[in-house]
Amino acid sequence: MHQQVLLTGATGHVGGRLFRHLATQAGISIRALVRSPRLLPEWSQHSEVLEGDLSQFITRRQALSGIDAVVHLATRGFSAVNGPTQADLDNERRVAIALASEAVSAGVSRFIFVSSIHVYGASLNGVVDESTAAMPTSAYGASRLEIENELLQVASNTSMQSLVLRLTNSFGSPALMRPETWSLLIHDLCKQVVETSRISLRSDARTCRDMIALRDVVSVMSELITTNRVNTGVVLLATGRSMQIDEIAGLVQTLAREVVGIDAPIEQGAHLDVVPPTFTLEPRKLREAGVVIPDNREAEIRDLLLLAQQEFGKTNP
Repeated sequence: MHQQVLLTGATGHVGGRLFRHLATQAGISIRALVRSPRLLPEWSQHSEVLEGDLSQFITRRQALSGIDAVVHLATRGFSAVNGPTQADLDNERRVAIALASEAVSAGVSRFIFVSSIHVYGASLNGVVDESTAAMPTSAYGASRLEIENELLQVASNTSMQSLVLRLTNSFGSPALMRPETWSLLIHDLCKQVVETSRISLRSDARTCRDMIALRDVVSVMSELITTNRVNTGVVLLATGRSMQIDEIAGLVQTLAREVVGIDAPIEQGAHLDVVPPTFTLEPRKLREAGVVIPDNREAEIRDLLLLAQQEFGKTNP
């Protein structure tokens, strides 16, 4: 069955890669909502591109017309260059709930909101899954949780399937370059390798992260869009294999020798007085539904190292 999919945030960190992937899939037509189409690459030309501001009712009405499924990614990430203000967060909540409410009226069959593991906050300790209590410790995490709860409430007692996807830290070569591309952890490590031939850790090396490659995020999201394996509720998308920052740096170091021929020593960051908590993010619902979460972390780091070399590598005169 052919699906008409609305993708908001189609030029973002995750949205750009998902846009590029879905644009090549048979049985899917993409309507990509963007603020400005002028920088879109050639591969986007076979999809419908709608320019507009989601805070405007007329834009939302045009965007939702004839749509089967919505993937809502038009929110600022936690690692945005200047960080979202409280006003930004409040506006994102209003827009997300308005979009979901109007999607119900427009007859949309599935609404996927990409949230964040920041909703867990103080609960990121030990084994964490969808049943773990959300205890956000930041305004960002609290705002994601508010959107989740209100979105599920909007869709309750309607025919629209509402899915909240709590996404762990993702990384990978962008489909479209953005200012914050090189501010993310693994991105920054790859840039340091090329620029300085060293890796300097900026935080406690014992800090725990679950890092998922963007190609793996896209693979799972594509399956959730096109199949009925998971229809509603909260779903955690993570690798289930956490690493400490010094382990991540070690992996980048090893791959840098192979890919760009640079042997980059690692400089440890300062240790906190309190040992950072360790946790395992267990994507229980996806596994129970038979959704396979690939592991392409090394391939994604290789691509990032090559991109960093292209962007920041020194050229001989």
